[in-house]
Amino acid sequence: MMTDGTRAPNGRPAGWLQPSFTRTNGAYRNGHGGDHRGDLSEVVRSAGPRKAAVAEVSPKTLSAARKTGLNRLALSAIFAFSLVLFAEGFVVGNDVLRLVALTIALIFGVGTAPLQLSEHASLSLRLGVGVLVGLSVPLVVGSVMALVPLWHPVIAAVLIGAAAISVHAVACRRILSGPHWVVIVRSARFRPENFLNASVACTLVGTIVWVVGMVATGHVVPGLFGFLPKAPVYWYLGLGLVVAGIVLARDVREFPAAFGCVSLLAALTLTPSVVYGWPREPSGVKHADLVQNILQAHYLNRGAGIYQAYSGFFSGVAWLCDIARMSNIIGIATYWPFIIGLLGIVILRCLVGQVTSSVYRAWLAVTMIILANTVGQDYFSPQSVAFVLGTGVFWIMLDRGGFPGLSKRGQVYLVALVSCALAVTHELTPYIVGGVLLILVIFKIIRPRYIPIVVLVPAILWALLNRNDLSGFLSLQDLGNLGNFSPPAAGTTVQPMPRLPAVAESSEALVFGFLIVIVFACVGLVRNIRSRAAWAFMVSTGSAVVLVAAEPYGNEGIFRAALFSLPWLAAVGTQMLPGRRSWWTSAIYGIAVVCLVGTYLISEFGLDNFNVVQPGDYQAMQIYQDQASPDSYMFTLNDADGALPASVTKPSNPVHWVAWETLLPVAQQKNAHPTVQDADTIAQEYYQFAQTNDGETNELYAIWSPAAANYAVDYGLQPLSEADAWRNAIIASPDWSLVYSSDGSYLFRVAPDVRAPKKP
Repeated sequence: MMTDGTRAPNGRPAGWLQPSFTRTNGAYRNGHGGDHRGDLSEVVRSAGPRKAAVAEVSPKTLSAARKTGLNRLALSAIFAFSLVLFAEGFVVGNDVLRLVALTIALIFGVGTAPLQLSEHASLSLRLGVGVLVGLSVPLVVGSVMALVPLWHPVIAAVLIGAAAISVHAVACRRILSGPHWVVIVRSARFRPENFLNASVACTLVGTIVWVVGMVATGHVVPGLFGFLPKAPVYWYLGLGLVVAGIVLARDVREFPAAFGCVSLLAALTLTPSVVYGWPREPSGVKHADLVQNILQAHYLNRGAGIYQAYSGFFSGVAWLCDIARMSNIIGIATYWPFIIGLLGIVILRCLVGQVTSSVYRAWLAVTMIILANTVGQDYFSPQSVAFVLGTGVFWIMLDRGGFPGLSKRGQVYLVALVSCALAVTHELTPYIVGGVLLILVIFKIIRPRYIPIVVLVPAILWALLNRNDLSGFLSLQDLGNLGNFSPPAAGTTVQPMPRLPAVAESSEALVFGFLIVIVFACVGLVRNIRSRAAWAFMVSTGSAVVLVAAEPYGNEGIFRAALFSLPWLAAVGTQMLPGRRSWWTSAIYGIAVVCLVGTYLISEFGLDNFNVVQPGDYQAMQIYQDQASPDSYMFTLNDADGALPASVTKPSNPVHWVAWETLLPVAQQKNAHPTVQDADTIAQEYYQFAQTNDGETNELYAIWSPAAANYAVDYGLQPLSEADAWRNAIIASPDWSLVYSSDGSYLFRVAPDVRAPKKP
């Protein structure tokens, strides 16, 4: 197999779309230099007596069989250990331990079971399939149980778990009963020399330093740029050492670069989770609320709205939480970016490995994807899972040579399973995935040609079943509208007021990070201008843009387009530099990674003063959830309801969410010094609005949020002094009663004796 940087006899650059395993002189050579010349058991069966068979086994064949056997035993051991941890979680009464153990069992047990009996599959293939199956099974099974309804989580878990246990047991029995099981078991030795190098040393020291810095930061109430101004200098030093470890991982082995990449992800996702203690996206709380509703009602009405119709993610999480007896859904949402990021790293590495056989290139590409991905779609959401699953579909189908241990039919079956999970989880992602696959089919990059249909058919059928819920999101008037490509509007400024510089800085950092990846991709395209695959990948970056032109997805589609373009840009960008290991190559990539770290920090945490959920806001909304009926009204006393941890179920009618500008005329919104009489007028207008709408006037609530106030200040919508004045006027008004106040958050309710103002 040719190495990267060389050219094939046909003149095309080698390494493009090379399978993880290509056949060379009857052998399978993977991208990391390992040879697999057949399976040991096949040699034994065809060689006659056992003693003769052992003598005829070549060293490379024995090494390959030993490695695959050891990998299978290791996966089964991890699965068994997770089951022990799960049981231990019940003994000690620790729900977090139970959920962590259940997640490990799902990936390493249920997910890897389909390939556990295979004697040819590589470890990367087993882990990638483990992630795809481990994510897809809860989405599909949870949806069936919640929507049928047929909520029997323990029975479903026992059936699936028993099947996985039986497969792993059979695999272990076959390995340990083979002629060379002693050699396989003895090969499981820790060799320190494989881990003692400059890369691992930098990453290890850097990890210790940033963890200490994270702990030393303590709890942070986020302001502009979040925890960044309060983090100690050595936290940044640890981050720099981790980046140096990745750049120095110029080795054919996976561990040094993988260790650095995981540590970098942990530093960027675990640090805000720990120092804030709350999710960094209010919508994540909304999704956690829906999971909680499933745990209580064990049922979802598919016709109640788009959240219920595309509830695979919520139902799957609810199923796992029910089995683990986990009630703290907010805690899961808080640490979700690290969890889904870790699974995403596995799939991204598998995908990039289909494009380049250079381990160094592959991990640098994964690092660039992580650092350039600041579009904010990794929070506790269906999109975060859908992105990982969609990327997994690309990985499975890119290998035209086939995976040893996974037949072409098996690949199609796996794609079909993932497609069903995508169909019930997210309303846009399946079409982006199908569009990319169609492009790759047109460029003759993947086979079979009908694979886009396998992805699109479940999504189309599910969309037809839920066409009433989707009707509000589809409009012929939006077709081709250039406004579809704009990000969500910040609102209408009533009086001239500049936005804070942090808003522009965050946006510019996001764009600059993307530009770095785009430059790498363009140079890589020029170097491989004759490569059909290179052009196919670049065209694939625009598949999501075409969908956004037809459907804006609430003006958030541009974020989806940017998100799904990153893997392809990075894939082409891997070909920018020669595959030879050289210090100047590392220096160029190192400078790019350092720049991406800077853009990530600014873009991701610049506006955390309203991005992070406030405990007071959450508690106020929880009290509202407990007291109010679904027919109640909620009025946001700031010009930024998107910063609130709102609920999916209350109020049940979207019209019952009353925005700031709905009740206040423009002249009144300009009132910088509102009085008690102004607050009384708002209460009366609120009552009249509800009476005119549907007559439900008994439960009229309002919330004042410091996060929403910060949003309005950041985007130049309302001065903080004016927001405070309105809050104080409502507190003093007899037409309003204070229900709850804490940490700057206030929940009000209109007094029962308030009536609509009399018309003159």
